[in-house]
Amino acid sequence: MNTGKRTIFAETDSKVSLLETAENIGPVLGKHVDEEVINRRISAATIKTLKEGGLYRMFLPESIGGLEVDPLTAALAVEVIAKHNTAAAWSVMVTNLTAWWTSRLPEKGLEEIYRDGPEVFIAGTFHPPMQATPVDGGYLINGRSPLASNVHEAQWIFVAAFVMDQGQVKVNNGVPEIVVACMKAEDCQVEDTWFTIGMQATDSNDVVAQDTFVPHHLSFALNPEFRPNHYSKGLLYQFPAIGAGVASLIAPVALALARNATDELRLMVDSKTPMGSSSSLRDRGTVQRKWGIAEACVQSSRAYLHHAITRCWNKTLAGKKLSPEEIAGLQLAITHTNQTCLQAVELVYSAAGTTAIYVKSKISRCFMDAQVIRQHGFANDSRYETAAQLYFGLAPDFPLVLF
Repeated sequence: MNTGKRTIFAETDSKVSLLETAENIGPVLGKHVDEEVINRRISAATIKTLKEGGLYRMFLPESIGGLEVDPLTAALAVEVIAKHNTAAAWSVMVTNLTAWWTSRLPEKGLEEIYRDGPEVFIAGTFHPPMQATPVDGGYLINGRSPLASNVHEAQWIFVAAFVMDQGQVKVNNGVPEIVVACMKAEDCQVEDTWFTIGMQATDSNDVVAQDTFVPHHLSFALNPEFRPNHYSKGLLYQFPAIGAGVASLIAPVALALARNATDELRLMVDSKTPMGSSSSLRDRGTVQRKWGIAEACVQSSRAYLHHAITRCWNKTLAGKKLSPEEIAGLQLAITHTNQTCLQAVELVYSAAGTTAIYVKSKISRCFMDAQVIRQHGFANDSRYETAAQLYFGLAPDFPLVLF
């Protein structure tokens, strides 16, 4: 963008400029947080800013106007955005994760979704699966799926669905047959259920489908082995879903929340004197200890996450497929980052005393948002077990980890 005036948007054809753009637009996004929490949706201004900055196109193939950036660059960009506006970062996560999954669609499906350009909103949710009844030319989709973030902004909605056979789930070799179907948003209903303690502006409501027809070219079989369409030949689409979607897009939001919390406590230690004390928080050993542990949690989990992403991405760049144990390492780093950052936020919340119980407190907001992210199905504390199962040579209880 060259108008002769300074712009907050850098040219987004390199890693450095994308991160510069994220840094520049962060304060702009931060101005809308309060109104977005009240409205329980991100604002049009936030969407416009993120679109113009290219943040919604990070994982879209270059062949259709995307940036196709590497996973670590995406992680860094998401973390920067989340420091200013967690819901904005969550919308970046949703659009890029669904863009990554479109690599599995037939070419005709990808062309239909992006026929008007790369700036397309796709909401997606995997659990619980809906039902897909085979009909001539495709499927009829029925069911309800919760947690479809940014659903009111979406033009398309991805859902997983059990393939049905005479009213029963079709099973092959003991495994249910599942497809992912991409429905036009106008063919679905949205039920307003997103009344939560945190992450209120993510608009993660329920989607309902009633005999919604999805042609074959807008669906794909959900299994680990796949052949990417010819638009998605880049190595990014050979990277595991758990790495592209969670390590790079979800865990960085938890990191940003924890960083915000520790920074906020550090700013307030001089200005607050606890009841019954003549010394400020800065001089209290319990506060020093809690802040120190929290800060160590943030720094160590960030280093661990980035190391895991980089190690696995380097192997992908070398044209090699990750082993189950290497994928387990990614899952472990993701889970540890999310849960350790939660611990950091809770330590800060405790150290801040009654200041943190007020809604206006930045620490309070970090605390409530972290309580929501801790439960994410791809990064909650049960995923420690999933990682261990892979290390032990067992079948994982969470099969998507191997996709």
